[in-house]
Amino acid sequence: MLTSKQIEFILEWISTALVILGAVLTAWNIYPLNLGVQFVGNVGWFVVGYMWNKWSIMVVQAVISAIYIAGLISKGLL
Repeated sequence: MLTSKQIEFILEWISTALVILGAVLTAWNIYPLNLGVQFVGNVGWFVVGYMWNKWSIMVVQAVISAIYIAGLISKGLL
């Protein structure tokens, strides 16, 4: 069974990898997949921020996620 610290560690690094992958997809102009990948990474980081009780992380991730969603809605993809 995984401990809470192990779950945090795994989620932190999976989320980091997804945000980096999303940035690569953005650089290669692979849209809207880039937004979806980054959104999942941001949600993961939001959860990590919650686990760490770090409001600064949660606010940044929530705002960035809202921006991604707004972009998808404006393009008619959501």
